[in-house]
Amino acid sequence: MTAIPSLPVWKKIAYGAGDSGFSLTSTALALLYLDFLINIVGLEPGLAGISIGVGRIWDAFNDLFIGTLSDRTRSRWGRRRPYLLFGSVPLGIAFILMWLVPATDDKLLLTIYYTAMYIVFDTLFTLVNVPYIALTPEIAPTYDQRTSLHSYRMAFSIGFGLVGAIAPLALVDAISGPEASIEVHRSAYATMAAILGLLSIIPIYLTFATTRENPAFQHLPTPGLRDSFRIAASNKAFLIAAGVYLLTWIPIDLIQFVLVFLIRDYFGLGGGDRDVIFALLFGIAVLALPLWVWVAERWNKPRAYQAGMLFLALVLIALSLTPSNQTAAAFIIAAFAGVGISAAHAIPLAIVPDTIEWDELRSSNRQEAAYYSVITLIQKVVSAGTIALTGALLAATGYQQGAAVQSADAIGAIRFLSGPLPAFFFMAGIVLVAFYPISREKHARILRALDKKRVLRQRSDVGQARAEAQPEAIGIGDSEVA
Repeated sequence: MTAIPSLPVWKKIAYGAGDSGFSLTSTALALLYLDFLINIVGLEPGLAGISIGVGRIWDAFNDLFIGTLSDRTRSRWGRRRPYLLFGSVPLGIAFILMWLVPATDDKLLLTIYYTAMYIVFDTLFTLVNVPYIALTPEIAPTYDQRTSLHSYRMAFSIGFGLVGAIAPLALVDAISGPEASIEVHRSAYATMAAILGLLSIIPIYLTFATTRENPAFQHLPTPGLRDSFRIAASNKAFLIAAGVYLLTWIPIDLIQFVLVFLIRDYFGLGGGDRDVIFALLFGIAVLALPLWVWVAERWNKPRAYQAGMLFLALVLIALSLTPSNQTAAAFIIAAFAGVGISAAHAIPLAIVPDTIEWDELRSSNRQEAAYYSVITLIQKVVSAGTIALTGALLAATGYQQGAAVQSADAIGAIRFLSGPLPAFFFMAGIVLVAFYPISREKHARILRALDKKRVLRQRSDVGQARAEAQPEAIGIGDSEVA
């Protein structure tokens, strides 16, 4: 087997930094865009909801097509990097255009404009983001390198997610000043968007400039969309990894949506205390990332995942059972929860790349972007479904918007959504990951087999190489690995 060089820290930083722009803009949109459309643009809530809803529907399905497009791309820069090179500037411009207010009072025209801008931004976001994520298996080819590389990416993602949550309104307030007119506020939002849009471009170009793809992968077959997902559906290791990811992000999204309600309506804490809890939660999550890299290297990824999710499940149950007058305990438990949240960010997506080599070994195809597009589709569908579940349960239990005191049923629902229900999903993920078949040792064997297969491909035509280098001929059968 060809010796695989170590992955320098600077390369991990350069790759991980690329996610900061994606996290910065997506967080700002998630937290502020609905309020912007209603209170700054002046759309009716129903029209604003339609604008974002149509964009979200498009968002849920364009990943599949763009993932396959990237897998089939052949260029002097590789299969992924052209999208970083040519897509970044249009992406930044589209983000800026989303926050401009056209000079019209026609609500229908405004709705059409913002729906179109949402679709354009989301298409460009996917066009750059999916190929960026799909670089992971090439930059970090080994089992443990991927865990480490992904932890660097998550550090930037979480850190700039916090910036995206705080900086936009801080910039708007600083630019517009107190008691500004609506026109001044609109101008401030446009300036904020220009600053964030331009800043989001820079790290993507850093990643483009410092990464290189494996040119051998450009000579592999390129299956069509239907074949790509037929192959993925037959990859047992990937199906388990996708299931684990699903069972991780359902509860993570639940926590993100419900935590504000738990802090305000159960513990009775204000906005300043809320920000401290969020800072503890996500700050500790970033600091704990090296811990989970170490645990995964010392044990393996499935065992590290099980340890992290069990810890997080217990912490969340403890949080939901904490008496409402024990507010100091809420801060302490939030810090502990950050350790578990860190594992949820670090481990599941570090498992996915290992399934791609097994796919290549079986099918001679290399389709990282198709796999990652399925993962991003799962995350988007889960997010939409979780919002609907949270809203429906709160409404069914009599939650009253703006009420100083909520009913016992509503408080019970909030505690259930923030503790026992997430813990149930985490426990299901713990059980499922036990069936994940690719260990560190098996992944090393797959890499050795692929080395042999690529040598045979170089010595003969593609058709002969396929016949001579099936997994059985190299000594790794389907039942042995996946």
